[in-house]
Amino acid sequence: MSDEQRPLDYAVELFARIRREGEWESAQTHDSLIPYLIEESWELADAVADGDRAELRSELGDLLLQVLFHTAITAEHDTDPFDIDDVAQAMLDKLRRRAPYWFESGPPQLDAAEQDRLWEQAKATEGRRSLFDGIAWNLPALALGDKVLARCAKAGVPAECVPKEIATPDVMGYGIFGSGTGEETGHESGSENAYRQAVRRFARRVEAAEERLRNANDAGHAPFPADAWRSAFENEM
Repeated sequence: MSDEQRPLDYAVELFARIRREGEWESAQTHDSLIPYLIEESWELADAVADGDRAELRSELGDLLLQVLFHTAITAEHDTDPFDIDDVAQAMLDKLRRRAPYWFESGPPQLDAAEQDRLWEQAKATEGRRSLFDGIAWNLPALALGDKVLARCAKAGVPAECVPKEIATPDVMGYGIFGSGTGEETGHESGSENAYRQAVRRFARRVEAAEERLRNANDAGHAPFPADAWRSAFENEM
């Protein structure tokens, strides 16, 4: 690295070489790297929880390494290559669509609630198909349930329309967790998988209800009134 070269630029350059010349590195794919990305993300979360700034810096570096690894792979694509600069540009383009006020001079004259409203409004113009668009369905089951419930609340879904097994999962081994043996199902415990599947079933019901509401008199996108949601759930096939 030259004295004038920024560490980030050098890291991008170095990792492109590592990808080309490393026997293990050159054999990796996006799929094979996913477990490492997930592990590094959780280690970053641990560093944040511990309040250790040296560890935080180190774990952020590990996460950056994963980003560089994936973009080194995408740069090799035959018909649609893109690199780290293209990824940064995609991020800026999204910010420009959803938060254009940051690209204007001076501080934005709006509060957090207005920021959130504008962000959601912009998302609705991007071809959103469902209020759950953008949710990572491979999140840990409880985090997934929390995310789905938060989206439902924002969309106006009444609390009584949420099944009890979703709102208050039974961690003692009853209800959706069946016998509570904790036997492994793939990479998940029985309880983890049971709750995930329950959340997915409920999400599909909500999406079907949302579709009925959107089709009714060109209702547009959520949020919808609570009574409209109740009626949509009552009219399930």
